[in-house]
Amino acid sequence: MHKVYENNDLMMYFRKRYCHCCGKELQRKRYERIVQRGDPDHGSYCTVGRSYKPYGDILVIGREYRCPACDKSFSCDEQGAVIEAQKYYRRKVVTDEEIRDTCKNGLVIAEQTIRRLRWTLFVPVLGCLICMFHIFNGKLSALTEHNDGTKLLLASILVFTGVALVIRLILPLLGNIDFIHDYKTVIMLIPSLLSFNIPTLWYINKNFT
Repeated sequence: MHKVYENNDLMMYFRKRYCHCCGKELQRKRYERIVQRGDPDHGSYCTVGRSYKPYGDILVIGREYRCPACDKSFSCDEQGAVIEAQKYYRRKVVTDEEIRDTCKNGLVIAEQTIRRLRWTLFVPVLGCLICMFHIFNGKLSALTEHNDGTKLLLASILVFTGVALVIRLILPLLGNIDFIHDYKTVIMLIPSLLSFNIPTLWYINKNFT
């Protein structure tokens, strides 16, 4: 059986974490679980490196939090939401409702931020990368589908290539103009680079407005 090691919170080795139920300091706990073929998350563990793909059962080994007082365990993702609520309310003990409210508020703020970041899309390529990083490496990733980031990047490259090819075909039809002949590369490159960000703008407008 293939083994996969995971840890979603490296700071668990450097920072103290506290139980949201009683406020006691949490301990680190090793866990093991078997992800069987056909399980919803099996695919996320099926690519290791570039060539090896385990298709059978996978033994997932990781760390989670355990409260010695409450005898409850929390995953890194669960504790991540707890930490945000504890910071927001400035206390260790927070209710489940307060945790949910903090998560909702965080999503609202993240959506407002990505809408403001649309202005960076006026900067060719770089604006796209900034927006994609904010979407797929933050809170908004919970609202995205699997492989959305890869699909969006491929769409941007295809649009860039398509626009460049169209302009290249159109330029000869404009006649033998010295200006166009001398600056053909620039004339083709500028619109192509600007078009690179169009799929990202469409994605933001479709999902976060």
